[in-house]
Amino acid sequence: MKKQLINIAIVGLVFAILTANPIFAQENTDTQITAPQNTLTEKSDQNLESEQKTISPKLEKELKTEISKVYGSEQTNEIYNRIIEIAQKAKSERPQNLKQDDLTRPNDWYKDEIIYMFYVDQFGTVTPDKPNQFKDTVNMLDYLKKLGVTTIYMLPFADSPMEDAGFDVKNPQNVRKDLGGKPQFEAFIKEAKAKGFNIKADLVLNHFSDQHEWFQQAQKGDIDKLNYFVTTETMPEYTKYVDPKLGTVVEYKEPDGSISKRRLIFPEITENNYRKITIEGKDYYVYHTFYPFQLDINWKNPEVLYYNLGTLNYWANLGVDIFRLDAIPYLIKENGTNAENLPKTHSIIKILSLYLQSVAPRTVLQAEACQLPKDVIPYFGTERKSETIVDGKTRDFKRTDEVQIAYNFPYMPALWASFITEDSKYFKDAVKQTPTIPESASWATFLRVHDELTLEMVTPEMRELIYNALESKGAPFRKGFGVAGRMANFLDENHDHIEMAFSVLLSMPGIPIIYYGDEIGAKNNFDNAKKSADLRKKKQFKSKIKLLSFFDSRDINRGSLTKQAFYDATTSTKTYSGKIFHKVQKMIELRKEISALRRGTLSILKTEKPYIFAYIRSYQGEKYLIVNNLANKRCTAEIDLPKEVLIKSLKSKENIYLKNILTDEEYKLKVSLKDNKTRLLMYPYAVVWLKLP
Repeated sequence: MKKQLINIAIVGLVFAILTANPIFAQENTDTQITAPQNTLTEKSDQNLESEQKTISPKLEKELKTEISKVYGSEQTNEIYNRIIEIAQKAKSERPQNLKQDDLTRPNDWYKDEIIYMFYVDQFGTVTPDKPNQFKDTVNMLDYLKKLGVTTIYMLPFADSPMEDAGFDVKNPQNVRKDLGGKPQFEAFIKEAKAKGFNIKADLVLNHFSDQHEWFQQAQKGDIDKLNYFVTTETMPEYTKYVDPKLGTVVEYKEPDGSISKRRLIFPEITENNYRKITIEGKDYYVYHTFYPFQLDINWKNPEVLYYNLGTLNYWANLGVDIFRLDAIPYLIKENGTNAENLPKTHSIIKILSLYLQSVAPRTVLQAEACQLPKDVIPYFGTERKSETIVDGKTRDFKRTDEVQIAYNFPYMPALWASFITEDSKYFKDAVKQTPTIPESASWATFLRVHDELTLEMVTPEMRELIYNALESKGAPFRKGFGVAGRMANFLDENHDHIEMAFSVLLSMPGIPIIYYGDEIGAKNNFDNAKKSADLRKKKQFKSKIKLLSFFDSRDINRGSLTKQAFYDATTSTKTYSGKIFHKVQKMIELRKEISALRRGTLSILKTEKPYIFAYIRSYQGEKYLIVNNLANKRCTAEIDLPKEVLIKSLKSKENIYLKNILTDEEYKLKVSLKDNKTRLLMYPYAVVWLKLP
């Protein structure tokens, strides 16, 4: 086996030496860079042929098409054959229990999930100043089981110098030592799986830390390694301005005369998108979308593709169920473009998705693309019927050819605009403007996450409205294009208001994501932000990178929350945190029990008062009426129910009593066929979930 691997490596090296031209992945050229309901069927003779191919004929055709789009037709077969070698290795190492799951897991299993996200070192610590390791976080699994979530999403845990909360990856196929390394990680996964949890993890594919071995080797004189990053020998001339829709934009004048307009993600921290480095007396400029220590990798180099497929294999074979693809709109950079959502970026994602469907079809991909809905929809790709081969068996499935899940970023600011103004119109408009997605795909919805509440993809008017209302309750981010802070602070630490927000999240379509601590009303942590800034300053002083600021306001909604704080919330319904926890727990329980809340259609109802947000979730004959009072005031809500629902509910009575499944109490509704209205009493920030007859 060792001899075979050595031979493969030698062949790859010889090919790289013969064909590598040019050395650098110049951004100012488009030349191709060359460098080192489920069905299961048995098919006897066909199986043998298919097994030898590793990948089914359908997936082979799709893969070759996308390879050609990125790397050119001349390299298609060679790159495809290399991918097959990587796939064969992955399949040979894949545990049998995962292979069985590849064959039997429902095609769209992820639609029923409720995701809980956390930082391993900060979630459930013994004391605030002592970070967790995986062996400690095992003790939080019973808490998560009690809460009722089904998928646990551990924010970046791969080897990292931790200058950007783990999104600056040093070695994507290793686990941070401060978290306990691989042994503790694998033990944690085993225990989590035994308790029935699915696992979600990050794949950071746009950039690596400057501590990654490629960049370290380049700095030591291995100039060829610069071809693994987006690098140029000449710093483009540039100008900067603030766009009312996009924020700070840098216009680069490229050597070919084209103009590249790029958003500057961190205008408070960095001057432009290039980091100057000097190797053996010569200057080079390495592109970075984010921090200067997060260097964008060059996907036009096939070796970068092979490397990342290996990373995909490693974590998929350990049992990761969902991969969150971090910052994927930026993968490909081309002159004269904004370097976002480019066609070749979609081709790269298709290659990853098709490969995963070949070697680990139980696992799916989620896009992190903070873009307008029209730009997010293409990340689902095309839904089609396909097939995959597992241990001589062919499984037919229906799935999209890019990602299967995507964040619905416009939902979040629209929700917050509705919460702030006590007017449901903002969220209703966002729902109306959301395009239809493929049947097997799903949106991921959320109230808050580890990042800022982004205000990028909203109107200037909505941006100003949200920013002015929340900035004083948190901290500014990106000069008005975002605001950082905890959910509880944004909602004035009012448990009724927080519970109402969770009612919307957990009763709407999509896969809900809960950010650690929000379910107990956790608050801003400015101490954590200061500590993170000090760490960033200390590390960057050594590297001599010039940053305009070291403070990242997103760090205030991160930081340590103790185990005791979480478990205390489970023991009382009287405390602030206990009230929130038990209400959220009940909502999760109901969502898991009721298919209409997970997979049902959504019908938004007309209401007389703008702060009453009401809708019906329907699935296979079952109907549930959800009513949320967005205002801190008592009122009689008037709702226009469909006439057929009214007639079925009325049964010759003016007053009807429906069960509020949140409290198991009968709830009085006054129904009138004269004006087709239903009236019910709603207390401040009240929510009711009613089962309709």
